[in-house]
Amino acid sequence: MLKKKKKSNIVYGLLALFFSLLLFFNANGSNFQNSIASSETYDETAHDVPITIDYDSDEYYIQGYEKTADVTLSGANRVQLNAEANEETRNFEVVADLTDLEEGTHDVPLEIENLSNSVDASADPDTLTVTIEKRETKNFQIDTQDLEDKLQDGFELDNMSVSPQEVEVTSGEETMKDISKVVVSSELETINENISDSFSLQAVDENGESLSASLNPQTVDLQMEVSAPDKEVSLEPSQTGEAAEGVTDYDFQLSENSATITGAQNLLDEVDSLEVPIDVTDITEPTTRNIDVQAPSQLSADIDTVTANITPIFEDSDTQESNGDESATDNPAPANEEDNGENENVEEETTETTESSQVEETSPEETTTQETQETAQTETENSQEVQGSADEQIDSSENEEEIER
Repeated sequence: MLKKKKKSNIVYGLLALFFSLLLFFNANGSNFQNSIASSETYDETAHDVPITIDYDSDEYYIQGYEKTADVTLSGANRVQLNAEANEETRNFEVVADLTDLEEGTHDVPLEIENLSNSVDASADPDTLTVTIEKRETKNFQIDTQDLEDKLQDGFELDNMSVSPQEVEVTSGEETMKDISKVVVSSELETINENISDSFSLQAVDENGESLSASLNPQTVDLQMEVSAPDKEVSLEPSQTGEAAEGVTDYDFQLSENSATITGAQNLLDEVDSLEVPIDVTDITEPTTRNIDVQAPSQLSADIDTVTANITPIFEDSDTQESNGDESATDNPAPANEEDNGENENVEEETTETTESSQVEETSPEETTTQETQETAQTETENSQEVQGSADEQIDSSENEEEIER
């Protein structure tokens, strides 16, 4: 009995040891997995983080440095990394400390401040090259000559105004020696129209190269009024479209025969007239239309539209006119040769009578006698003509009878 008891206790003891070891390894395995999970890290990059520079801004002016840096963040807490990478929620800043430096050019290490202990960070670039100069301030009149030089060929400057006319410039004392003028910064290559806008200012050297300076104000209001050269050209109607059936041509009358165009002189020199296209499609009767006047590219005209009176010319009218002329030529008024001869004789006698009356004066009785004689002679001639006509008719009748026989 005792041996059986001892054996059963040993068995229970072994089972207890087994379950104890099982529970031990199970608990330690969970902790090991958690430790592995907690050691995983994440990376985030914050781009264009502004660099804060510590220096005495009342005494010194700095230039030649980068204003931003990229910062790489790493840590196990992904939520915190996202917060630091976001510009609106980040706590850290990139700092360059110049407080202990003298005038001149220096390479300054960048430091990341106010960063959580659970987050690591590195900046790119990790150093800042900066030039330190004594601070100096002067006033400059704004120079507008560069803008005037940009006027397109032939254009004239009628009026220009800038407001304000003077600007305060702050820079290093060495840089200030190189500043030649303050100009209006503009990307305009040529000016060929009026300008009314705000423009930024720029301090430049005598070669027009931009220099580092702080300007107050940084912009000015600019007004420019320019006038363009002009030229008077003719308006030339031109037919477009297909003529209607029976129409041979069209007559065009414009309300304006010339226009004034404005623009660059080299473009004006190439234009002598403006074409006015008139569409005659389906026009069969006198018509009036408003036609747009188009100026060439980069030119403008003082007339936008003209009124065109369009008159069609038909084939029938041309034919009738020519037929009328031919009829007049082929069928003259009936008259026989004898009548023509008579008329010529009468005209000659009348001319002779007129000339003789102009040469010598005659008495009224002589004039009456002469008129009576002339009348009698005329009646005799007329009788002879009638008799001749009758004889001709008799001869014609006899000839017809002979033909019938």
